[in-house]
Amino acid sequence: SILTPHPELGPAVLELFRSIPEEADSNRLVLANEEDLWNYRDMLRNSSHVVLGLCEQAVQSISSNSSDVATTEAVLSCLQSWIRIVDMDPQLLERTMLLPWMFDLLTDSVRGGFELAVDVLVEMLRTYPSDRRGVQGLVMAIIPRVMALGQADANSTNGQLSPFQKSVQEEDEDGMRGYCRIFTEMSESYLSLILSHEEMNQASLVELVLLCSGIPDKEIAGITLHFWNGFVMGLEELEPFEYRQIKIDSFAPQLTRLLAICTHLLRYPVGVEDLSPDRLDDIEGIRLYFADTIEDCCRLLGGEVVLRATGDPLQEECRRVASLPPNQQLSDWHGMEAYLYAIQAVSRYTPPDDQRVIPFVMGLIPQLPGDVPLLRATACQTVGKYASWLGMQPSHLQPLLPYLAQGLSIPKCASASAVAIREICERCDSLGESVLQLYDGIVAAREQHMSAAGGGGEDFILDLKNELDVLEGVCKAVSRPFVKEPSIIN
Repeated sequence: SILTPHPELGPAVLELFRSIPEEADSNRLVLANEEDLWNYRDMLRNSSHVVLGLCEQAVQSISSNSSDVATTEAVLSCLQSWIRIVDMDPQLLERTMLLPWMFDLLTDSVRGGFELAVDVLVEMLRTYPSDRRGVQGLVMAIIPRVMALGQADANSTNGQLSPFQKSVQEEDEDGMRGYCRIFTEMSESYLSLILSHEEMNQASLVELVLLCSGIPDKEIAGITLHFWNGFVMGLEELEPFEYRQIKIDSFAPQLTRLLAICTHLLRYPVGVEDLSPDRLDDIEGIRLYFADTIEDCCRLLGGEVVLRATGDPLQEECRRVASLPPNQQLSDWHGMEAYLYAIQAVSRYTPPDDQRVIPFVMGLIPQLPGDVPLLRATACQTVGKYASWLGMQPSHLQPLLPYLAQGLSIPKCASASAVAIREICERCDSLGESVLQLYDGIVAAREQHMSAAGGGGEDFILDLKNELDVLEGVCKAVSRPFVKEPSIIN
């Protein structure tokens, strides 16, 4: 009641109530009797309705003053703290007017309190997942409201966009990030409903996450990757097998589109050559996560399907680049590199008898531009990943050996070439004495460096570990016949 005659005290009072449960969660709180702490938490749980009532009163006090951002944020901060720390009765949250009020804030990303409202909803979804007992009412209250943020009203006659669609159209970074967090968190928390045998239009929620994955900003799109990993694991654990396959088939269209989205997001940005090493490392880290998602898809769709979904577009991309004027071809390598990187991720699941994609890839690699280090590095990595396949297809291996050896002399590519050479030597039995030309690559690289450095050997392109990789690999390949047939020595 103190807020009615003195609404200006709202932020201060709410800040006080926000801090109360945080004291119970503090590592600095040391009690002689641990039961006192549990009794304190029980008291907080039993007082939840009082705090919700206080927040409701504060909201009513600002209903006529929408510009009171301070009170709005104070309400949201207090609510977030109590949801996160106090095990509030979900029925209280289901019935409180704070729920529709919060979703009203989420309809416009430029309104004060939008980001905090996102934080509160994410915390609510995380604390009350669909498989928790007694949350069905709250779940049913949240789902339609969240879906309304992402999907346009089907009954609308003027083509009005949903808040999420509007943020994408306007390239509103804060809005896209907020809605992406909401849709992803709800999909993770309500995964048991998504995988349920009961038809509840689950595909529409997965579709929203897929749209978030397709946002051009890789940092925002990357928010969804944790869901896709959990989604794949959840589908793999379904029993019996027949039901699992039915669910996989039902989501196959979304998974196939996810492959195309992840492959596109693997592309280096234009001008990547000019980026700082730290920024380039960040990009490489993000690319690894997208590649992991492609590998996850193999576990559900099968290696052959995923390989074709990445290999066929690579052939189309090569034809497109070949049709460009010669002066443009050298600068338009990003698409080919992304497809090669995606094909690497499929290597563990590639059928050993594939004759459609991998032969094309191995024939393409020696023809790629040799003076694009990042493209060449990815090509060398691809050769290494498919060393086992090349061991069974020696006719495709021989043209690649000079390509790998030459890579040892190229900065940003030398390490990838060395690792690929080691993998080739370890897994291919048909190399014979031709493997010596791989170590000759190190000799040539060192001679080239010595002549360029005026006789000095400092800052050699290959570090000792890479040299050791090549040397160990070559030694294993050369000694393999003697290990199998010791009589050769005599």
